[in-house]
Order: sequence, then C-alpha cells, then structure tokens
Amino acid sequence: MFVIITVCITLSSMLFPNKLLNPNNRLFRTRSWEEGGEIYQRLFKVRSWKAALPELSDFFKKLFPKKKIKAFDTEYLQSYITESCRAELTHFCIIGITLLFPLWAGLSVSLIIIYISVLLNLPFIVIQRYNRPRIQRLLIRGRHHTFSGIKAEDLSY
Repeated sequence: MFVIITVCITLSSMLFPNKLLNPNNRLFRTRSWEEGGEIYQRLFKVRSWKAALPELSDFFKKLFPKKKIKAFDTEYLQSYITESCRAELTHFCIIGITLLFPLWAGLSVSLIIIYISVLLNLPFIVIQRYNRPRIQRLLIRGRHHTFSGIKAEDLSY
C-alpha cells in the first residue's frame, strides 16, 4: 500500500503548477539557520553520499534531471530550482501521507511505515535544501557574469 501511494504522489507531482513551486514560498525559502545549505554538509556530510542516491530521471528519461547541472544559462538554472522545489514537496507529501496510516492500520504498523517513510525521504529533502541555495547563488553570479572556476559536479545532485 505504501509503495502504491508513493508512486501515485510522485506521478501526481508532475501536475503541480509551477506557481506552487516558487522557491520564495514559505516551504522552500532558505532559512538563515541553514547557512545557504551548508548546515547540511556540516551535519550530514551530504556531498559524500548525495550522488549515490537514485534520482527519478534515472528511470524516466523525459523528466528533468537534477543529478548533474547540464547548463549554466538562466532559464536552465531557474528550471532546476523549480524542479528541486517539486522534488522537495513530493518527498514532504509522501512523509505527510504516511501520518494518516494510523486511521486504517494498527499503531505499531503505522509507526514502522512512518519511520521507513522518513528514513527514505528525508535524505532527498536534505539534498534539495542543500543544492537549491547554491544554485540560487549561481543564478545571482550569472547575472554578474562570474561563472569562472565553478564545476558542474560541485553543484549537482
């Protein structure tokens, strides 16, 4: 049941309107305590494991890939930011829906499912929270034409 719900939420996320995925919305905005995403590197060493996790576009080639930066133009980077918001919202929705499991499943089963959901989805949220502010900074730098010395692999998934 959990897998079916996860797949349904993931597929439904493709229908989220871009207006909902604005990086300045309350959910997606970078907080000062996140230190531009660097808190995730310090606490979780995100750079050491983020590339090892699968990304949906690995399986569905028509989706926007977030594992590697493919271009540095403004349009591409803005799309990347929007898609990172979509990914974050999708993973939050998956966690959120599992909080409803106690309504039809036993408490012990529900707690296990909630635990698994958080364990499987939180790393992807961390990746988005880590990458998005870095890409936003890149966009700002791009407006001032200072892309020198930036490597795509340093910024990617």
